[in-house]
Amino acid sequence: MKKNYLLFLIAIFAVVISCTDKSLDPLQFDKVKKGTILALRGAALDAVYNNGAPITVAAPGAATGNETFDFDAEYLASDINSLASVDIYVLKGSGANISKVLLTNVPFSQFKNDGTYPRPWVSISLKFVDIVAKLGLDNTFTNGKLPQATVDALVKGDYKFGVNIQCDLNLVDGTKVLASDIVSQGLFGSNQFYPAMRLNYPMIGYCAFDPSTWPGTYVSVETPGSTEDNVLTRDPDQVNFPNRMHLDNFWGDGVDAYFDMIPSTNPFDQNIVIPAQTTADPGDLTGTGTYDQCLGTITLKCKYVAFGGTYNFVYSLSLK
Repeated sequence: MKKNYLLFLIAIFAVVISCTDKSLDPLQFDKVKKGTILALRGAALDAVYNNGAPITVAAPGAATGNETFDFDAEYLASDINSLASVDIYVLKGSGANISKVLLTNVPFSQFKNDGTYPRPWVSISLKFVDIVAKLGLDNTFTNGKLPQATVDALVKGDYKFGVNIQCDLNLVDGTKVLASDIVSQGLFGSNQFYPAMRLNYPMIGYCAFDPSTWPGTYVSVETPGSTEDNVLTRDPDQVNFPNRMHLDNFWGDGVDAYFDMIPSTNPFDQNIVIPAQTTADPGDLTGTGTYDQCLGTITLKCKYVAFGGTYNFVYSLSLK
């Protein structure tokens, strides 16, 4: 009766979910030997399980070649010495034309058993440029940029929903535990067993800042609050603030308010500053914000002191 307690828990969990329908078995227990899985740990688990966010994202249009996809993984099995190595694949193509391409092999000798986690674990770091090459795309940088065809394939083509990464386990007895045997019910609802065997590396677009594209009429949604139109105009004559933009109907009151758009270098620093100002209401306005050059959207986080009150709200603007 030397059955591992973890294995017992997984088995009970699987039986409760699947009942008599084996297709609903989260581990596909008839295929996966002894409940053996590679479980996600560390910051990666915190991101996807606790925060509902990606492990990390890549912006091919602003890539430098130094990007990596990093995660910790713990080996869960009744026999912790049963693992020989881990094959890590990227899935090339999309739809019915998908193939597994080996990215790297991680031998069990790289796993640690130092008390960080209860069982052997490993830190895995996959280079973005290596992933791009395995997808059959040109990963050569020219003047600091990837080829546009590569960027388009990653952001708009086969990988617009991200690059899928799979980990297959090679056991010392010659058998395998395949990522395809891990399905998305049950296990992915547990922070203890959340698999590191099926992961996604999102690809996001990046467009260089262009102030000439922003003037126009916007639908402006206050949260909380009302919805109104605003005409956005650019005031390039401001010394030290060449990207100052004006709204003509701030807060739906028909008054002017302005903000400064900061030129970005990547999709994560598309920032806005709302300088301290007094509107014609009168009211005192300050705040910050962000923009998305590709989508043409603006989000302003406003603090407005007017009419005897203080109002904190988000202003979301999109072209009408």
